[in-house]
Formats: sequence, structure tokens, C-alpha cells
Amino acid sequence: MGTCQLAPQDGMSVVYAVLHATLGILIPVPNIVVIIVAYKLIKAKRAKGYVFIINLAVADLLVGLMCVVETLDDLYDGDFDKNLTFCLLRICFTISPCVGSVLTLLLISLDRWLAVTRPLHYHKTVTNRTVSAALAALWGLSFSVGNLPLIAPQLQQTNYTGVCGLLYSTKNQYLYIICFVVFMPVFLTLICAQILLGRTAHLQRQRIRQVSVGPAPPRSADLRHFKALRTVLVVIVCFSVSWGPYYMAGLVQASCARCHLKALLRDELFLLGELNSLLNPLIYAF
Repeated sequence: MGTCQLAPQDGMSVVYAVLHATLGILIPVPNIVVIIVAYKLIKAKRAKGYVFIINLAVADLLVGLMCVVETLDDLYDGDFDKNLTFCLLRICFTISPCVGSVLTLLLISLDRWLAVTRPLHYHKTVTNRTVSAALAALWGLSFSVGNLPLIAPQLQQTNYTGVCGLLYSTKNQYLYIICFVVFMPVFLTLICAQILLGRTAHLQRQRIRQVSVGPAPPRSADLRHFKALRTVLVVIVCFSVSWGPYYMAGLVQASCARCHLKALLRDELFLLGELNSLLNPLIYAF
């Protein structure tokens, strides 16, 4: 049996390997902590909304595990990249958690909207059955989108050269599907939801102050809602800053035949996107 030999790599490949290895070590730890803490909060307060926080941490944890694969790809001779099917599987396990993350943000916003606007009916609406159904649909859609090039071979590149990247292994139409069918509609919905949630929460606090006699301090429930809204907003902004440049550059490359952004997408911008999986648990912890 042959043994894997390290191929000669330039300095940047070593740098990317170190960065991927660092993310592969750092991402799992805080996400596992978030999962444990959120699980304990569910047991203590019986708040089903924390299940979505756990789901977001699981999606980020999967991204962290993929960083280990990226490290091996940076260091070794590219055996992972030579086969198109293996490359598409890597794309699947990278895209699927990202889609799962953004859809989880949508569920978290919907959960907060129900808690703020329908507090009396919240526990009747958000049950174990509805939460389980929502998560099953979320991951079903996430893995369907991630596996789309394998499901629909017409989305695969016919002249694959052995360099594994989104636009190296799949056609431009797949990127359009990810951006315009998944990410853009979800982000527009998230922005509208955050505006409506902030406005509703503000109006509710004004009504409480109007009916209160004297300067009444804000209730703990109101503070909790505002804190949750602020946290979700910060997470959405970080997700946009992390993955936004990747998909914007991808759209530019897909629509511009003379542009040369594939290497940038495969390395620097992809690393920036993966960094989001480290930021999410730190934001929730803060």
C-alpha cells in the first residue's frame, strides 16, 4: 500500500492550512459549550426556543469539522480534489450547514416574533411537534440544496480540472440557485422580520409605560425580548459580513467571464465565511 506524501506547497498553502486547522480547533469548542448551556436552559425553563439556538450551534459545529478536511486538502497532494464526486461531497457538507445556519436564523426570528406578538398563544403554537417538524424540514431542504449538483448532474462542470471549489466543480446556475432561491429571499425576510419585531417591541413598551402609574421599571420579560432581538440582529449582521463578500464575488465571477476571482473565492473569502461559525457562539455567550 502506498503512503500519503506531503506535496511541495508554497508559503500561502501552509498559511491556509494553519488557518483552517486553527478554525477546526476553535470552532467546535464554543459551539459545544452553547449546546450544553442551551440544553440546560431548556431543562430549567422549558423554553423550546433554545432548541433553535442548539440547531444553529450544530450547523456551525459541522462547518468546524469541515475545516479539518480543508486542512488536509491544503497540506496534502490533492487526492481529495482529483475526483469530482468527492469534491461535490465536500461542497455538499460545506453548503448544507451554511444553508442550515441561515434557515435557523429565520426560525429564531419567527420564534421571537411569536413570543413578542402572540405571548398568550406562544406555548400552544411552539410545541415539540412543530419544532421537530420545522427542524426536519430545515435539514431536508439544507441537504437537498447542498446535494443538488449530485442530484442534478447538469449542474456539474464538464471540464473539471481537479481544483475543488464551488465554481470549479459546479456551473454558474448552482450559485444562482443558492443566492437567489435561498440566501436572498431569506435575508430579505430576516430584515423585514427584524424591523417589524423592533417596531412591535417598541410599541409594546410605550403602551406599558402609558398605562403604568409613575416611572415603572421595564419588566424582565420585555428586557429578555429586547436582548434576544438584539442578539439575533448582531448574528444576522455578522453572517452578512462573513458570507456576503463570498457570494457577491461569486455572482460577479459567474456573470463576468473575464474576471479572475475563483482563487479568491476558494481561499480568502471562503475562510472569512467559515469564521462566522466561530463568531456565532461568541455572540451568544456575550
